[in-house]
Amino acid sequence: MFKSTRALAAACILFLGFSAPAMAAEVEIQAGIFGGTLYQMSYALTEILKAHAPGLTATAVETNGTGMGITKASQEPARRIVAGTLVPVLEARAGQPPYQKAYTGLKLIANMSENIQTLITFDPAIQTVEDLKGKRVGLGPKPTVLGHNHASIVSAGCSDPGSIKFEFMNWGSMRDAILDGSIDAMILGISTRQNPPYVPVAAYGEMQASRGHAHFIDLSPEAVAKAAAADKISYETRTLPAGSIAEGVPPRDVPAWRDLLGLFAFDELDDDVAYTIAKVLHEHCEDMATYSAAAKGVWPDLIVPTVPDELIHPGALRYYKEKGLR
Repeated sequence: MFKSTRALAAACILFLGFSAPAMAAEVEIQAGIFGGTLYQMSYALTEILKAHAPGLTATAVETNGTGMGITKASQEPARRIVAGTLVPVLEARAGQPPYQKAYTGLKLIANMSENIQTLITFDPAIQTVEDLKGKRVGLGPKPTVLGHNHASIVSAGCSDPGSIKFEFMNWGSMRDAILDGSIDAMILGISTRQNPPYVPVAAYGEMQASRGHAHFIDLSPEAVAKAAAADKISYETRTLPAGSIAEGVPPRDVPAWRDLLGLFAFDELDDDVAYTIAKVLHEHCEDMATYSAAAKGVWPDLIVPTVPDELIHPGALRYYKEKGLR
């Protein structure tokens, strides 16, 4: 009787047009810090999966950044997905510190957002990275992309990087420090959109209201390439276009670099699950903005990975190839 019931259920699934693996799957998304962009995007994804892949149950779980997400996912790789940024994933795959081993089976399912990382100051005497010699520069927490990776790129553009005093802190602390003069310059993260205006981190609006427009400091392609060679990480250059934040902000094109936020999983994740997530994201990503304003930073072309095929999860790669996107 039990076998007959299972056979009937399987027939119903096929009739409804769903695949059996997707119908039974439950996954947990390691989504970063509650309230952050990754968490908001992950939550919005779980909502559109309910509508467009009702057999796939996804839950967003708070974690302390991409690194912790990778560690947790590695403990249950068949059911845990990482919402994270590409750079630390590349570090994890290579087994670079702080990772104790190489997580070579960790692969990309889809991109979800693009962040441009640049550098700003309110000090008119600081015009270039070279002017940062002996200055104090605020960056994000050291283990993150906003911390040691950005420090590496800034250092690569300066002839005396050892003289720069990096301070690693959160956005609120950086805002307060640059306003009271405790630091001379700071990182600025900017979330792109399919079309401007782009959206800087919330702290920027408060700084602008207090001090006016900041000066953007170039992070040259040469500095990005030099840091990439030293760190053995494929940092990608990206220009912040003139007027992309607001009218006249920035007043010119600013050389910078970018990091991509996305979904990653180990090879153990079922191919059909990865396929379904890639499909729903690519075909219904506009619906995510209903659940989070952060999801306005995702659009179909952005979702398709730009990394080599071997860095893409096989299930997701199958979808992209079927659609002629790879």
